[in-house]
Amino acid sequence: MSSRPYAWAVRAAALTAALVTAGAFAAPAPAAKASPASAPAKVAADDLTVSVMTFGPGDHPFFKFGHDAIWIHDRADGTDRVYNFGTFTFDSPRLILDFLHGRMTYWLSVSSLFATREIYGRENRSIFVQELALAPEVKRTLRARLDDNARPENRGYKYDYFRDNCATRVRDAIDLAVDGRLHASARGPGRLTLRGQALRMTANYLPLYVALDLILGPAVDLPIDRWSESFIPDELKGALEAVRVPGPTGEVPLVARSGELYHPRRAPPLADPPARGFDFFVCGLALGVVFCALGWASRLPVLRALFGLLVAAWGLLTGFVGCFLFYLWVCTDHVAAHRNQNLLLCAPFAIALAVLGLGVSLGRPGATQKAALVSAAALVSTVLACLVKVGILQHQDNGALIAFFLPVWLGITAGLARLSSVRGRIRAS
Repeated sequence: MSSRPYAWAVRAAALTAALVTAGAFAAPAPAAKASPASAPAKVAADDLTVSVMTFGPGDHPFFKFGHDAIWIHDRADGTDRVYNFGTFTFDSPRLILDFLHGRMTYWLSVSSLFATREIYGRENRSIFVQELALAPEVKRTLRARLDDNARPENRGYKYDYFRDNCATRVRDAIDLAVDGRLHASARGPGRLTLRGQALRMTANYLPLYVALDLILGPAVDLPIDRWSESFIPDELKGALEAVRVPGPTGEVPLVARSGELYHPRRAPPLADPPARGFDFFVCGLALGVVFCALGWASRLPVLRALFGLLVAAWGLLTGFVGCFLFYLWVCTDHVAAHRNQNLLLCAPFAIALAVLGLGVSLGRPGATQKAALVSAAALVSTVLACLVKVGILQHQDNGALIAFFLPVWLGITAGLARLSSVRGRIRAS
């Protein structure tokens, strides 16, 4: 939901071309100068057009959730300013560290319409515009607030993917302009949880989908209202359509007109998160069978070596993930990752298998027995994750991950137990 910082020079000819190609949203030419007699009317003239721009997802993982901005066109001076709350720098030396700790600083930047359309069109991302039916004085107040917010001393804020991002900042600015009517209309229950929204937006990029499902804790599985759900730009677009505001002759829709400025050559995001529990179970079962079969056939030195190497790789991967989940909980500001019950599936102590698995590969009986104990403990931990589902702890929607990890740990434990017993009988004889 972010965008790169812009340093574009605005040329008059390019801006004029952008406005002409904007179709229904092209701004009319500035009005002729008013006569002195009509000067008072000019003060109250409706020279501003305020629109919310919703940008669709892009290819980069940072862009999978879409983006929002506020576009203000001034007919009096022929200017267009796009207020973008999703600006950050990719070349900061602290980028990775701040990202890991949940302390990313974003800021409000202002760019031209032409530059905005060029960037998002080049990234093949949709651009949808909703013109808002606001009173002239409300538009002027909104622009003044945004200009003040964009000042260097005011523009920065601590970014939160679910509670304080480019969409929620636009949402809050519009809600303030309409005296809380947006918030009031969005008090109903949301369609999905925060996790559901995150997973539907990343469903077409499996590595990010799995990573988010692993690192998000129970806080994102609580019921939310449509107001909270509007951290997704596309959900905010729908929320704006439901608002009504005072008009000259009574209440009118907040969205006066809307349309698409750019249509991408890509499929839109899924409306709901995919149900992948069965797929995860099949993959976990297949991997568990492989581990178990290699353990039972490990009398052959080649298969025993392969089994040990795979156990070491699995222990390194799951143990590292478990340590990382614990780190996110204890050492970072990622509240959405705290109290993560997936720690039971990826137990940090499983990292011991990274060393013990090498011992298994080399045929060391002691390493094999210790690896069997570690694996059995990880299996018990995974079973506890199942029992938590019927316990008193806060519910976490990790059933698909349990369906994957349970058969894998069962297969590894069975394979190591078999190999350990065989090695024990060989030593006894």
